[in-house]
Amino acid sequence: MSTVATSVASDPSRLAPEDALKYSHVLDTSAPVADADGRLRRKPQERRHRDRSRKRDRTWKKLLWVKQSYPDNYTDEETFLDALQRNPRIQQYEFWPLVGDSAVIVQQVCTMIVFVCCFSGIIQEKVSAITIVSIGTIGTVLGWVLWDMWVGQEQAEAMKVAQAEKENSETMSRSISQKDLAGLSLRLTNSNVSLPRMPPNLSRRTSLQSTRLHPITEPPSEVPTTGQNTPKQISINYNYPAYSDPNSRWSPRTQQRMATAKSAILIYCALLGLSPILKSLTRSTASDSIWAISFWLMCTNVVFFDYGHGPGANFPASLSTNAALMASTVLASRLESTRHVFSLTLFSIEVFGLFPVFRRYVRHISIRGHLFLTWFLVMGAGGGVALVVSDGGWKSAVVGIVLGQFLTAFVMGLCSWWLIGLQRYKNEIYGPWDPARPIIRRWD
Repeated sequence: MSTVATSVASDPSRLAPEDALKYSHVLDTSAPVADADGRLRRKPQERRHRDRSRKRDRTWKKLLWVKQSYPDNYTDEETFLDALQRNPRIQQYEFWPLVGDSAVIVQQVCTMIVFVCCFSGIIQEKVSAITIVSIGTIGTVLGWVLWDMWVGQEQAEAMKVAQAEKENSETMSRSISQKDLAGLSLRLTNSNVSLPRMPPNLSRRTSLQSTRLHPITEPPSEVPTTGQNTPKQISINYNYPAYSDPNSRWSPRTQQRMATAKSAILIYCALLGLSPILKSLTRSTASDSIWAISFWLMCTNVVFFDYGHGPGANFPASLSTNAALMASTVLASRLESTRHVFSLTLFSIEVFGLFPVFRRYVRHISIRGHLFLTWFLVMGAGGGVALVVSDGGWKSAVVGIVLGQFLTAFVMGLCSWWLIGLQRYKNEIYGPWDPARPIIRRWD
């Protein structure tokens, strides 16, 4: 160690601790300095400047621990912009994938249009409120059945993966010989440390519990040791959902279904009791104010909606959902009978609260189903607008469906092409003056 320290300290090209003391003295440069023989020598500042001019021909390095003739805040004008980068992390968009991604926005807008058309049909007495809420309830039940089936398939696949990993871990544990186990236990006894074997169901793939998968109910095994320190039994806390009871004779999925049915009945009864109050909520408010408030609340729902991908993402944002439900409540208060208020309010809960969850799962399961659902909503929105605007009739509905599909396809293509064209104006500059960004790598 002393040899290495001596060689490093004796390197003239690197800074040493004594250099701080050597160059920290401030000398008086107002007069020449005389040496021991009485001869005048050159001023220290002039001599330092002369030595610096001789060494300026050396290549500057961006290293503070190297002794150089440049100041610490020196900037090399020739190499300063060599590391300049323009748009290093730009994401190049493609036309058709961008059009497919915009289908989520189209679905939300069409859902809003369908709800407004249903309200207009009820208030104009073109359609019965019972018919609308019946169709919405049947669609909600069918969607819940499909959602429950998809969740069951995901849980079954996750259980297969967990079971395969459990079998692999057991096979590896059997391959260890008794001699190796005896030597391991002897070393652990001497070091006064005990090391239990991790249970198979606590592997790294247990993150699949995010899809509401429960761990395998099997007690973990331990590595036998000899000595005083015996490893304690490992206990696993089974994370059951809030709606399930571990001591119940029903399975967790059955308990989930029962909780869903209980919530549906509770909402139904609550709306029956609140419908007379909601009917007279805006009796003293002008209709123009109601239309304006409803319009801005609908726009808030579309703007702040959660357009994330995947079933693991958060449910629709609370601001967006609350805005849509508040708009539906305000609109329902303009209807004539309590039955109409109840029907429209229940229909709004199905459309703005439950339907986005189903759409998210459809997008995760099948892209074809996602596009088909978009096409179906565009048809419903176009036909509904045509029926509300005109006097009614199937011919008007067909014309509205054709025009709605054409306009939707045109707007989706135009917006995608416009966004791709804007990429040429993107000018994001990264240089040596920007703070460093760490590169984080994740190993699953």
